Amino acid sequence: MRKNSGFSLMELLTVIGILAVLAAIAIPGLIGWRNKAQLGRASQDMYSNFQRAKIEAARRNATVAITRAGNIFTVYVDSNGDFSPAGEDIIKTLDLSQYPGVSLDSLSFANPVDGIAFAPNGFPINNLGSLASGEVVLKNQADIKNRISITKAGNVRINHLG
Repeated sequence: MRKNSGFSLMELLTVIGILAVLAAIAIPGLIGWRNKAQLGRASQDMYSNFQRAKIEAARRNATVAITRAGNIFTVYVDSNGDFSPAGEDIIKTLDLSQYPGVSLDSLSFANPVDGIAFAPNGFPINNLGSLASGEVVLKNQADIKNRISITKAGNVRINHLG
């Protein structure tokens, strides 16, 4: 007698069918999870850059600004107070195009420029040297939004808008 080893065609087709159903159920959830993870990562990096600007201002005893040009946010020592990174000591840059599916939804600062600065005492200021506040709202492809806000007291926080 010969011993038959292996799987029959019906057994293989059944297993393939079960795997296809499981994949069809799991893949949309994985895509949604990835979109949320990208938004969370971009929001955390934006938050970190605002905190870095605040800490560097105190550490260097200088005004440190963070401004936007297109999708790029730049943290730099604003030695001449013009809210422009040209010719300044660049500390860090954040390019939103590094986060697939994440885009800038809105940006609001009390400046005529897209940015805010931190004085050496840690308080956020505008281009006139007055106390300022503002927020950056990021969104993903599923229109889930996170707001990174800065209060006039210099507190930076992330709010999930859903």
